[in-house]
Amino acid sequence: MLKGDTQIPKYAQIKALLLSEIRSGQLAPGEKIPTEPQLCEQFGVSRITVRRAIEELVDDGYLLKKQGKGTFVRTHKIDRRVEYVMGFTESLTKAGYKPSSKVLERRLIHAEQWITEQLGDQSSEDVVYLKRLRMADNQPVMEENNYFPADRFAFLMHEDLSGSLYDLLERKHGIRPINPKTTRLGMTLADARLAKEMKVVIGTPCFEVHTLICDQDDRPVHVGHQFYLGEFYTFSL
Repeated sequence: MLKGDTQIPKYAQIKALLLSEIRSGQLAPGEKIPTEPQLCEQFGVSRITVRRAIEELVDDGYLLKKQGKGTFVRTHKIDRRVEYVMGFTESLTKAGYKPSSKVLERRLIHAEQWITEQLGDQSSEDVVYLKRLRMADNQPVMEENNYFPADRFAFLMHEDLSGSLYDLLERKHGIRPINPKTTRLGMTLADARLAKEMKVVIGTPCFEVHTLICDQDDRPVHVGHQFYLGEFYTFSL
């Protein structure tokens, strides 16, 4: 219940009550919180008041809005170390999530100059372009865009890529992607296209990462351009 005999604003009281339920585990990680109309009825306040409380909890990192689904208690973040190559599947499994992937695009293309410059002169000018949506517990958390030299990786056009790509490369082809030669990390906001794929609202903060990954023989495996959902990830340098 809200206190009427206090100078604390009602939105702040609602925020404190929701935060208490999150910290106590009454609202568990990944659980959907009551809708705005339900909270309005519960606390006897306007929608504007409820919305402000929720938005502050989103800004503070306790809640996550999912487009078309509602507002949920945010789960713990996945930590990525920039200088260490760990596949998506492995990193999510270690963090306690169930990983899955959806291939959005796979085709042989002529590489743009920025790609060939990173892959080196000895690589072919054609690349296998692979775009996948990576998910944690069925929620999109990463859009993956990778470019593989076609002269070495044409077989990817016919492989099942719904699971761990790095495991497939090592298990079937003896290629171990272990060496991050270059990594550039930045922040961006999800545009309409990315927001639709990631099922978030436009303007959601995302990490934007450019990488060049090499194998055990220091040969280029792929150039990567990835988008990580900011609410799910931290990056350690």
